[in-house]
Amino acid sequence: MQTEGNIRIVIADDHSLFRAGLRLILSEEEIVEIVGEAANGVQAIDIITDLKPDVVLLDLAISEMDGNQILTAIKQTSPETKALMFSAAVNVDEEMIFRSLKLGAKGYLSKNLASGNLIKAIKAVQRGEMWIERKLMSRFFSKEQRNVSSMEDQVKKTSTGLTAREQEVLSVLTKGLTNKEIADTLCISEKTVKTHLNNIFRKLNVTRRLQAILYAIGRGII
Repeated sequence: MQTEGNIRIVIADDHSLFRAGLRLILSEEEIVEIVGEAANGVQAIDIITDLKPDVVLLDLAISEMDGNQILTAIKQTSPETKALMFSAAVNVDEEMIFRSLKLGAKGYLSKNLASGNLIKAIKAVQRGEMWIERKLMSRFFSKEQRNVSSMEDQVKKTSTGLTAREQEVLSVLTKGLTNKEIADTLCISEKTVKTHLNNIFRKLNVTRRLQAILYAIGRGII
């Protein structure tokens, strides 16, 4: 029986052992309730449409439909459901993650994450926050030839360098919105949004939207 305040979860993954592992981990959490499971993309859409869970734990590479196709369907059939994406890939494509975020995913996790981080991620996205593993963030910045120590030095210089408006734009950016959606949300023009984003990228020493999002979340700028 569902208890008021529980986080209702659907697990969508085509590996039965991985689903079993998630069930075991989540069974220890009183506020979490697994309401359904799906072994392929078609099942996932049907179950999510029918049950409208709070959170879906979704394998990006699930069979029959990829995770991003399912995200598109979720927006139409169960828009309140928040998706946490999983991937078993060793080398995660930055653009793949960014596409997931643009389609509405609220977080991204690797399948070898610690159980404690899984629970933290679920609770965070249920609160409307975004969650991306720190090791994934570090990997992206390593690709740009930045190491952890230089990032720490950089954030000391830049964390207070954003104006109040730029921090506001960055905060809205972390929700995966387009420039037009940011403009509509903040009641400013798209041209102004682009100007703010250019300033943010320069001050954070990044070149892409996802890098700015990861930087902000991982370093507590917003």
